[in-house]
Amino acid sequence: MRKFLAVLVLFPPLPTLAASTFMPDASDLWWNSSESGWGVNIIQQSNILFATFFVYAADGSARWYVASDMRCPGTPTDQQMICSGTLYETTGPVVGPAFNPAAVTRRAVGEARFFYSRGNAGQFSYTVDGVTVSKNVRRQTWAANDVNGEYNGMRVTRPFPVGCSMPNVVTNQSLGTMTVSQSGSQLTIATRLAAPALTCTYSGPYSQEGRMGSVTGGTYSCSDGSSGTFDLSEIEVNKQGFLGRISARQNGCNLYGILGGTRATVEQAPD
Repeated sequence: MRKFLAVLVLFPPLPTLAASTFMPDASDLWWNSSESGWGVNIIQQSNILFATFFVYAADGSARWYVASDMRCPGTPTDQQMICSGTLYETTGPVVGPAFNPAAVTRRAVGEARFFYSRGNAGQFSYTVDGVTVSKNVRRQTWAANDVNGEYNGMRVTRPFPVGCSMPNVVTNQSLGTMTVSQSGSQLTIATRLAAPALTCTYSGPYSQEGRMGSVTGGTYSCSDGSSGTFDLSEIEVNKQGFLGRISARQNGCNLYGILGGTRATVEQAPD
């Protein structure tokens, strides 16, 4: 931990930048499952990635590389995001009771580039002293998220304009109480709105990569007669709520947008 703090000393805080509202969050641990033993940890703030590599040199010794300022230009929602920045090798004293941050050094060794295909896939290309390495990576999973809970639901969508009779406008639809339950690999979202009375059920196979979940090939139906198929991606769940990116088919139209809600319960305040 102290070594990490020493690295932060080398890379002081950066100016605040406006984040694109359409920018996917790449924060996670990324790896190649066929090459277990190395990986890249990415933390994203605004449009900047801080990447730390745990890799090894030709002699088998561990190497500490960081790309602390990988800039990601704003890109349309479904296009590949490309982030790049200088890659540094850092060295320092042994972490002990007395650690001297002044003894930590950094050396620019090349460039790191991350090609992020929205969701769970990407490719890292980095150069160390003239040697370039390119690897396909995905989010790494080691624990299942608990998505179960009761939420105050909302669905915000707009149709694809091509071949759709619906007006090309954003629709905000309150879903009322939204109960999310998972049984094995099956996820069910049941919504209940009191006035006007409306109930809907979304159901489909759930999977998870890294910190994000997804439902692919699900179906839904509502008491107003609307029904169709849907995919739900980039699902994130925490103490505050449930949020995912929805793509649905309804009445011959393709809809896309956001499905989620804040938790309907609040933990008891601490004593």
